[in-house]
Amino acid sequence: MITIDIVKGEDYKAVYKLAGEIDGIVQHAEHVYKIMADHFGDCFFIARDKKEDGSAVVMGFMLGFMSHKFKGQLFVWQIAVSPESQGKKVGTALLKHTLEYARRADDCQSVMATVETTNIGSQRLFEKFGFRIQSERFKGLGQTLTIDNGKEAVVNYYGSGTDQIFYLMSF
Repeated sequence: MITIDIVKGEDYKAVYKLAGEIDGIVQHAEHVYKIMADHFGDCFFIARDKKEDGSAVVMGFMLGFMSHKFKGQLFVWQIAVSPESQGKKVGTALLKHTLEYARRADDCQSVMATVETTNIGSQRLFEKFGFRIQSERFKGLGQTLTIDNGKEAVVNYYGSGTDQIFYLMSF
């Protein structure tokens, strides 16, 4: 049974470990996850499979925060599912939980995420929930757009060599 909770206590260590096991997810330094849990923990979620014996296996996580630049917007920084849990609707459960959290938050009017053009699974997830592509709106000064598989993306947005699709859902 999938349960979703906020990341607390030593959970950040499990998130750090899991991030390192998933292709396509950047594993940040362990202390980054600790800082995010301590300071933005109300929108940093962990998915577990709770067993009948009381044990739990970490299945995935969603790391987000409320933006200070774009007031009223929750930014989904990372959403990740363990290789063993993929195909079990963990990403769907995490995003659904995130949207429920955002809709209940007094000061949140939208949720935004950036997704690499090569990450088809995440694109499908956000599109399934009704997110709209808004790459033009969020491209920076001097940045250019490209079309990849019919989707508008910002070229090398983060300076890491990857092109990013900007997804936005407003309430």
